[in-house]
Amino acid sequence: MKIAIEGCCHGRLDDIYGSIRLIEQRDNCKIDLLLICGDFQSVRNEADLKCMSVPEKYLELGTFWKYYSGKARAPYPTIFIGGNHEASNYLWELYHGGWVCDNIYYLGNAGVINFGGLRIGGLSGIEKQNHYKVGHFEESPYNAGTVRSVYHVREYDVKKLLQVQEPLDIFLSHDWPRGVERYGNLELLMKFKKHFIDQIKANDLGSYANETILTTLKPSYWFAAHLHIHYAAIVDHDMLKNKKFPPKTQEILDRWASQEKNMSSEFRSNSDYTEAPLKEDVLDASDANLNENTTEDEGKEMNYAKTNENSENITKFLSLDKCLPRRQFLQIIDIPSTKDDEEYDFYYDMEWLSITRAMQPYLSTEHQAKPIPSDEELKQLIEKERVYLEKKKSSGALDLKIPHNFEPTAPAHDPNNVPSSREFILTHQFPYLNPQTVQFCQEIDIENKVNVNCPQKPNSEQSTIASGADMNDNVTNDNQPSKRVKIGEDSHSEIVIDDEFL
Repeated sequence: MKIAIEGCCHGRLDDIYGSIRLIEQRDNCKIDLLLICGDFQSVRNEADLKCMSVPEKYLELGTFWKYYSGKARAPYPTIFIGGNHEASNYLWELYHGGWVCDNIYYLGNAGVINFGGLRIGGLSGIEKQNHYKVGHFEESPYNAGTVRSVYHVREYDVKKLLQVQEPLDIFLSHDWPRGVERYGNLELLMKFKKHFIDQIKANDLGSYANETILTTLKPSYWFAAHLHIHYAAIVDHDMLKNKKFPPKTQEILDRWASQEKNMSSEFRSNSDYTEAPLKEDVLDASDANLNENTTEDEGKEMNYAKTNENSENITKFLSLDKCLPRRQFLQIIDIPSTKDDEEYDFYYDMEWLSITRAMQPYLSTEHQAKPIPSDEELKQLIEKERVYLEKKKSSGALDLKIPHNFEPTAPAHDPNNVPSSREFILTHQFPYLNPQTVQFCQEIDIENKVNVNCPQKPNSEQSTIASGADMNDNVTNDNQPSKRVKIGEDSHSEIVIDDEFL
């Protein structure tokens, strides 16, 4: 299966789809799936812009509204997770996942689905420790604080993902797992992103939650974005567990340790104190361990990649840039699938549905999070729910094929009738009850907690959504990139086509 991976979307769907189409024409290939690693910006109308945390100079409608309204249709099945620049009011409608428009599927705040025989999971948002342990309390219209906190990762969603036991082929996140940069070309990263150096030194670059997910689930591939750079790494989980690193990374860490030791020695020599320095023996022990690791890895640099390629205990990590000219924002990879391309479709994941049923009682829509049972208790609950869902499936009452049941809620942007009243902008920031969420909760027999007492859509006279017939009549396949995306003899600088990206 040929999969296109996109970094930050930033609402430029026309450019991304157009670029993929040109790749197909140039290389005589067929792309089966597009994955987008956040900052999707599913902005339907002017009101949604008020629900997105973006500096004023970057506020723009983008092109998603055309796909939402039916004026265009996504030419490739598309799966995405949320980032930190999103129309959060719309994504919250689909907390459990769902179609933001025809053929574009949102994985939800956290989710796992199956496509073409591949198991794909993801986590939306970015980590902020002061909101990690609270509930999903935000409600639109947002204020200056909640428009940011709404996309901060919550412990509840991470806990759900950590219950996954069956192997994952692909995982999507917006920010990186903490420490993953140490398993790639660290020197090159620091050359182009000098402002990361202090965080890298402190091992504080990336998300602690994502690090936990990475080390627990160990997916075959992990795709991310957020830091606006093309960066690949091979994470050997045996090395990660033993805190060992590739030789070049180890050299950099040794150099930093030596510099810190010299600075500490210089401080002691200039000090008036005569007593022994605190924890000096710990520093010496640390240096000894680092040197020992370097000795063990000497001479292995040439076959490091080969060793990892032959190991089943690795994760191939790739982060991509944002969709702009001369940026590496797109990557094509080929992953074997157990299905024929005629069978490629979206399916619910039985294990994930079982986890969702088991943990739904602990989902909080208030500031105070609900206490979550221990992993052992959750395991028993999940097994019980798995039995329930398997029986339901066997009886024909549960269909794992995800229904293509997109239904618009808020009105779409109309370029011929741009609203100017503050009343329109305010009214359409209020939440809607999404029919997909209602149907999903009914399908697996759980209580819906998302926008429960809200209307499903605005008054008909306010809506500019096309009818089903109009949507088909207005569909266009003109997804060529706009002038801001340059595809030509310099295309290699922005589109990387390489099945072996590591």
